[in-house]
Amino acid sequence: MPTKILLLLLIICFLEGCSSERRKYISDREIKEIIINPEKTEDYLDISEVLSDSIDIIPLEVTENCLISDIKKLEFYKNRIFISDRINAKIFVFDSEGNFLRAIGKQGRGPGEYSYMGDFSFKGDSVIIQDLSRKKYIVYDLYSSGYREILYDLYHLEVVVFDSIAYFISNYEQSKYGAFNLAKFDLDKSEIVSLGIPFDKGGLDKSGYGLKRYASKCGDDAMLIYPLNDTVYSVNRDEVFPSYVIRFTSRNLPDNLDIDRDALYGYVHKNNYLKGLEYMQNSHDYLLGYYADNYYFRYCIYNKSESDIRVGNRLIVKSLGGIWIHEFCIMNNNDFVFFQYADILSSNWNYVRDKSDNIRYKKELDSIISNMNEDSNPVVFKCHFKNARR
Repeated sequence: MPTKILLLLLIICFLEGCSSERRKYISDREIKEIIINPEKTEDYLDISEVLSDSIDIIPLEVTENCLISDIKKLEFYKNRIFISDRINAKIFVFDSEGNFLRAIGKQGRGPGEYSYMGDFSFKGDSVIIQDLSRKKYIVYDLYSSGYREILYDLYHLEVVVFDSIAYFISNYEQSKYGAFNLAKFDLDKSEIVSLGIPFDKGGLDKSGYGLKRYASKCGDDAMLIYPLNDTVYSVNRDEVFPSYVIRFTSRNLPDNLDIDRDALYGYVHKNNYLKGLEYMQNSHDYLLGYYADNYYFRYCIYNKSESDIRVGNRLIVKSLGGIWIHEFCIMNNNDFVFFQYADILSSNWNYVRDKSDNIRYKKELDSIISNMNEDSNPVVFKCHFKNARR
């Protein structure tokens, strides 16, 4: 056999072997189904059952330089609380006791300013803040007044950061790079490394429909969801892959849905359809989220180790008398955090106070609420997840 033909056959065999390994690598990943029966829900889900007994209650200090109007995102980082306020267009920083320290960033068009604040995250000893209008990130040093800027050219709504690697999360938006919902970006080199999660052009008509949050990072892993997509993706520094498929047993949107984004909400409610999760957060052992069902939220807790999901009409903290919560998030260190605005907390607590049998929490909340008024900043509650049974 001529040498060239033999070499060609060897190359083909090698490539087939690589391709087989690649297919095997993907197919060996278990994609679990999360099945939700929308006709079977509990009256309430008690989040206390999966949390440690200790709850830190943190009233955020109010000063003339810090009046929080609308929390867009809350993060704990290095014993500090970072809160982005979409109305004030600032990130407010508090210590772990809720004392106001300073504001980071400023809206404007000058050096070190952002014209329209988007998402924020952390890289080492810096906080990075997105300027949606001018397509850049401003990297502010946490311990000095220094900053630098990182330019990008791919529109996106949210970012997940692993040291120098960032994932830009889009929402069915066409770009010069094509129809992709995810971009891996090198923050040090200011360049796109790779693109992922492609979508067909039919998705463009739904791009106006968004979620409260698209991603949730816990430790070295993150979870990612998209509107009108039943797939949950796992994301780490090196790769992205599907982990879960969410299915409703009934009232799903039709596969051949031909409704533009402006008519989608009305169509869903008129026909009593379900359109997937609105929000999801990722802990080491649980997924927590909610979906909308005929103008009401339904809350979900999925136990990863037991592949079990529970759905309830309300999410409560029984150790706080059954106080109802909606605004919650999971921190990178596996803490569960929820917050309540002053007026909501006051009415909420008055409703459940007599049901609380925890003397410490009752005294603490009584004291906090007695000192609050309509201008008070929100109160943050922080606790840690128990380890799930393995």
